[in-house]
Amino acid sequence: MTAPTRLHDAIAELAQLNDDPGAGGITREVYTPTYGRAVDLVSGWMRDAGLTVRVDAVGNLFGTWTGSEPGAPRVLTGSHIDTTLNAGAYDGVVGVLGAIEAVRALRAEGVQPRRSIEIVAWAGEEPRFGTGCTGSRMVTGELGREDLDRLADRDGVTMADALRSAGLDPDRIGDARIDPSTVHALVELHIEQGAVLETHGEPIGLVTAIAAAHDLRMILRGAADHAGATPMDLRRDALVGAAEVLTTLERLARESSSGTTVGTIGVIRALPGAINVVPGTVELGVDVRDSDGAAREQVVADLLAAAGEIGDRRDLAVEVQEIGHDAPVSCSGAVIAAAEAACEALGLRGRRMISGAYHDALVLGRLVPVGMIFVPSRAGISHHPDEYTAPEDLDRGVAVLTRTLATLAA
Repeated sequence: MTAPTRLHDAIAELAQLNDDPGAGGITREVYTPTYGRAVDLVSGWMRDAGLTVRVDAVGNLFGTWTGSEPGAPRVLTGSHIDTTLNAGAYDGVVGVLGAIEAVRALRAEGVQPRRSIEIVAWAGEEPRFGTGCTGSRMVTGELGREDLDRLADRDGVTMADALRSAGLDPDRIGDARIDPSTVHALVELHIEQGAVLETHGEPIGLVTAIAAAHDLRMILRGAADHAGATPMDLRRDALVGAAEVLTTLERLARESSSGTTVGTIGVIRALPGAINVVPGTVELGVDVRDSDGAAREQVVADLLAAAGEIGDRRDLAVEVQEIGHDAPVSCSGAVIAAAEAACEALGLRGRRMISGAYHDALVLGRLVPVGMIFVPSRAGISHHPDEYTAPEDLDRGVAVLTRTLATLAA
């Protein structure tokens, strides 16, 4: 079987491990029995590629190709094999299975890396428990034992209980910590999850920075009055105030000094939710992202100031709660250079770009040098059953990863 055919078939086989096949997409959440079967399947493929396989204390799967200098800091690659609800077949999976193919290719060439190469399928990149990248957050110490009892999924199952159900011991979370001095670099192959590469007709993205989010819950409180009996000049309509907040965020993001800030209000809950009642309370879920932390925080500050002014003018009480606040990460110049050289050697154009989506590389990038290689996503669709990357684009991505790993592990 050729490498492209093997990769395509492996993606299709893994996609069959699905807790909700009737929905049209793939649901494979971390620590479920179906996820456990996926770990077993990928472990077998790792062993077939000559890798030594282990699962750490929190469920991260590692496949190691030991280098000629085992004590040298190692090179990490990979991504994740869990999915969000009703997802596609490529997100995360390409980075893990593509890395296995890259190792196969290097072995076939007779390469013996000086540094060990370790493929990782990080557990819980998708936010089953309300927070994403939990596997990488645990190995870096961002999540501790107390968090495992606090974080729970939509059914009320805590992370601690989910770990136990998967045969893992939450009290051993500290055993999974990674010493940054043992890691030379991390490079993650991933689908773009946007339409930039496809729009520009370019086959490879070379990620220079990974954006992170500042998330807020904003609650505007006015008065829930009768829709017919309350004149317009006497209304304290929380939804109209919220609409101003929404359009203000759009303007601020567009005018941001970085040119790369994005702002989204993806949650709007208006109460009491009756057609004949003026909305008295509105809750907004606000997400502001950028790879430029200062520019992002300026947009957030300006939005909060504007919301206060809107509240004063419309006689609305405005309450703001912090949900999450991650720092963006700049990618390593050495990793970018290695990937860029790989593109040149293969005769491929590589487009420098930022990643707007979260990845485990963002979390690891706070401690070790990281980089990412993107391949195109058809129509920019991701987290959806229609998610797709063409086989030829996958092949090019694996080829670039192969050469990049050879350079980093030399």
